[in-house]
Amino acid sequence: MNQDKDIDNKPASETRRKLVRGGLSAGPILVTLTSRPVLATTCYSPSETLSGAVSHKGTSMPTCTGHSVTTWRSAANTSWPASPKHNTLFTAYFTGATFYYDHANNRYMKMKEVLHLGSGSDPDEIGAYFITALLNIQSGLVDSRALDAPGLQAMWHEFITTAKYVPFGGATPWTAADIKLYFTSTGIVG
Repeated sequence: MNQDKDIDNKPASETRRKLVRGGLSAGPILVTLTSRPVLATTCYSPSETLSGAVSHKGTSMPTCTGHSVTTWRSAANTSWPASPKHNTLFTAYFTGATFYYDHANNRYMKMKEVLHLGSGSDPDEIGAYFITALLNIQSGLVDSRALDAPGLQAMWHEFITTAKYVPFGGATPWTAADIKLYFTSTGIVG
């Protein structure tokens, strides 16, 4: 009977068993080396999306623990950070958004109003995601190496004026869905 043999002229199944046993014993070491803080996500700037954030120098990768849109929607007015307050006009931070104009009251909407629009009035809920990212940044839940308020405002400005955002030269432009995915996959928005 012809049985498969490995290089050492041992049956292949015996060699596989040794590899599996050796691999299983190395598993806890690998898990220990790659563990991350609970509820924190490694986050990175939009320009690092191609590299997967490997360009950070130093001993630690930035982590983000941002709250979700739903969390900020249900937060009491007093739990918002010192700036922006819930009654701050959306345009105080995010300019050029004519679709966040409240015609009934002849003014632009306040942060909390935009946050509560939902998908009926704001199909992509992009305003809510930008507000949530801003609240998370201002609350210290987002590492500034990943994204800060001026960077967020620049992202908004490019998106609102061109209907897309290009995270770095030569990159495929991001749609509203791509921006939301970036926010959630990095923990900028929970």
